[in-house]
Amino acid sequence: MSSEIRRRNIDTSGGGNNAEQHVPIMATYDETYLSAPALLAASPIHAGPAMKMHVPVFYSFLPSSIQWMLSMGWCPTRWSPQWKRRYLIALGGYLYRFKDENGSTPKGAPITIDVTEARIISRSDTGTSNEFNCLLDLLPDGCDTVFEVSSRSKTQYFAVESREEAMAWVNSIRQMRQDSITRNMGHSKDIPYPKQWESFDASAKRLQQQKERIKSRMNALDKKEQEMQNLGGLTNMGYFS
Repeated sequence: MSSEIRRRNIDTSGGGNNAEQHVPIMATYDETYLSAPALLAASPIHAGPAMKMHVPVFYSFLPSSIQWMLSMGWCPTRWSPQWKRRYLIALGGYLYRFKDENGSTPKGAPITIDVTEARIISRSDTGTSNEFNCLLDLLPDGCDTVFEVSSRSKTQYFAVESREEAMAWVNSIRQMRQDSITRNMGHSKDIPYPKQWESFDASAKRLQQQKERIKSRMNALDKKEQEMQNLGGLTNMGYFS
């Protein structure tokens, strides 16, 4: 897998770069502009393909022996962890995941960098579980190393072709986090932060909020449905007869 590293060689005022002319800068930035081509045109910190591990919700609650059976393919595919191809773009204060480099919208909510940790996963790590070692045995073709991206609410794993590529991602995310924290503290005079990146960050934040509202509504509906089912059970048992 090849990666694309674009240095911060754009003027902090947002002008004087032909790439920026392809994407309009707006105060009310529309989420549809968060496409992979638009972000790539804005000279991201790091970008490239990776394989993302998708783990079913119930998987982490299973005994290690059952996890091993699932990982070895002894059960339906939809029950076991799967590697899915993604294209990652790190820009401004967010990490974006796309289906490929031509993706029109991000897959899931953008990941906020200033509350994110990144590290390389290996068998020698004391924090690496036996269950995850089992998954390391099933790395996708062409991949050699896994790095972890963890935030307050979620931990995600990405496989890339080499340890050098994984380290490039880890270092980029760590540097972006430090830059974001410095900007938030008001000490960003010497840190490049073009107007276009600011517009993308604003759109990413709104997209996060939109997905969070949808998630909250879905959780509320699930809770209401559960309450109605419980109430129906009590009625059938004669408590309200």
